Amino acid sequence: MYNAAPYHLGCLYETGYGEDIFKDEGYAAELLTQAADLGHPEANYRMGDAYEHGKLQCPRDPALSVHFYTGAAERGHAAAMMGLCAWYMVGAEPVLEKDEEEACEWARRSAELGYVKAQYAVGYFTEMGIGCRRDILEANVWYVKAADAGDNRARQRLNAIRAAASGGMPMEVGPAKAHNLRKTKSGTKEDNCLVM
Repeated sequence: MYNAAPYHLGCLYETGYGEDIFKDEGYAAELLTQAADLGHPEANYRMGDAYEHGKLQCPRDPALSVHFYTGAAERGHAAAMMGLCAWYMVGAEPVLEKDEEEACEWARRSAELGYVKAQYAVGYFTEMGIGCRRDILEANVWYVKAADAGDNRARQRLNAIRAAASGGMPMEVGPAKAHNLRKTKSGTKEDNCLVM
């Protein structure tokens, strides 16, 4: 496709190639932006990530990150869908408000495409009732899919659900997690994000 040329050239300038192409992250970002503007899904995703994390000499800019992630997600890019999920989980005023239902919906779309990280996230959202109704059985289905694909967090959640069902401590997955659970119940913020 016509949008692939600036994408591939941008990738070459991102890292450099032999003696002919010197590493130039700024120019790489320009080329990836051209490809993204022409509808290249991976270029859109890479620029969304660049503006989210300040890569390729791009400033951190939630509006541009959401813009590029949306361009990729609308073209079926599963990782970009999870990028949007993350933005909706935390919000980015005034670009977009926090919306757990929208976050869950983007995660679900990504999970349905087979993206393992999203399968775990949908399992977690469904188990906890984040952005959707709470449903342990559906959560279990998503955790099994993610665990079968090698996700260790999904295996831990499955073990915790089984332990809770057999009378063990609910959500217990080891001493460190039990400590965090007690810490969370006492009113302090949990340090680790279990979803992303």
